[in-house]
Amino acid sequence: MQRVFDNILRDPALWYGGQVAPAAYRGISSGFPALDRALPEAGWPMGALVELLVDRTGAGELSLLMPALRTVCAEGRRVALVAPPHLPHARAWDAAGIPLDRLLVVEAEGAELLWSAEQILQSGECGALLAWMPAAGRVLDYRALQRLHLAAGKGDALCIAYRGTHAQAAPSPAPLRLRLETADGALRIHIAKCRGAARARPIPVYPFPAHWIASDVTTPSVFPATASPPARMRVSAG
Repeated sequence: MQRVFDNILRDPALWYGGQVAPAAYRGISSGFPALDRALPEAGWPMGALVELLVDRTGAGELSLLMPALRTVCAEGRRVALVAPPHLPHARAWDAAGIPLDRLLVVEAEGAELLWSAEQILQSGECGALLAWMPAAGRVLDYRALQRLHLAAGKGDALCIAYRGTHAQAAPSPAPLRLRLETADGALRIHIAKCRGAARARPIPVYPFPAHWIASDVTTPSVFPATASPPARMRVSAG
């Protein structure tokens, strides 16, 4: 029995609660050195589901991802937005370095949202997919999240699922879960779940322009549209 137990403990897939876990996914830099140092992959894990837990739009949840999305586009891949809460501002995305011909917007809800996200991830055409999960409603469960995680692995894509902070209490297959909050122009990132020893203190990053720091930023920099929007498609059962 002891020999069986020892063999289990030697399994490289296991890690211990006080150790720093080795990288399990290909990581791409977040563009924020303090955050990269705190993440096991030294950045966002490609081929995995990542949950960003935030209760309001405009908290920096999009600006936080812009450096990584530019990297994805530079690799020749696309970025998909599934069920965004507002219409994307085309000029703002273009100014942020995300070419509009690399941006796909999908309007969907419920089971159609999850089906669309899974198909996009599996296709391998998009290097990053951002999905706003409140639009999925009650069909979002552990199994649905697991399917997205597996699809992200198949397509070697970064899958970002936006959820409310209440979701932190629910189990999730996502290897990385971050809770976001704003404070004095900074975005404070709490690591709710990661492989290895999670950092206890929040990580402050500054995704906003310097002249915004003194103000209370409540409006997303890439929503809503006042210019021609990027390509959009509507998914429906009909």
